[in-house]
Amino acid sequence: MPSHLIRLVLCLPLALSLTACMAPSRAVDALPGDASLSTRALAEMRDDLTPNPAPRAARALSPAPQVTQFTGLGLSQVSTQPGTSLNEKRLMAIRAARMEALRDLTEQVHGIRLSSETTLRDQVLRSDHVRGIVEGEIRGARTLRITPKDGDSFEVVLALSPDVVRYIMRAVGRS
Repeated sequence: MPSHLIRLVLCLPLALSLTACMAPSRAVDALPGDASLSTRALAEMRDDLTPNPAPRAARALSPAPQVTQFTGLGLSQVSTQPGTSLNEKRLMAIRAARMEALRDLTEQVHGIRLSSETTLRDQVLRSDHVRGIVEGEIRGARTLRITPKDGDSFEVVLALSPDVVRYIMRAVGRS
């Protein structure tokens, strides 16, 4: 084996361990290239709220994304709702869709925690469980629209302005 290949094989683990130690210090640096505008805006907000962010001059290289609002979408069926009358079921469907829209906003602002458990026996997959938990506080969400869809469902769209998201992040002490 040539000596330059031996050096490469010996240096590769060291190079990989050093790059693992060099995690991005700013949320914006950790974003994937195809991140949405609202995700990029949320990362910018987090960097702005971090006690010792990178100098402003270093962040001035990329323009700040122009996000007018964060939106959450919720959908719910009327026929599956509890209730004695059709109008009662419609109101429950709107309420359920609103809760789903709030969960969507909470996931955008606070993130989602995933836990999983996989069981193998004799190298055969026996069970695979994944659980997602969304937890957080949302304040100041505005209802943009409540739209009936195809006669048996409702769509609710809620919105948060970037200023409200900054306020929420400060209130919960997230940096």
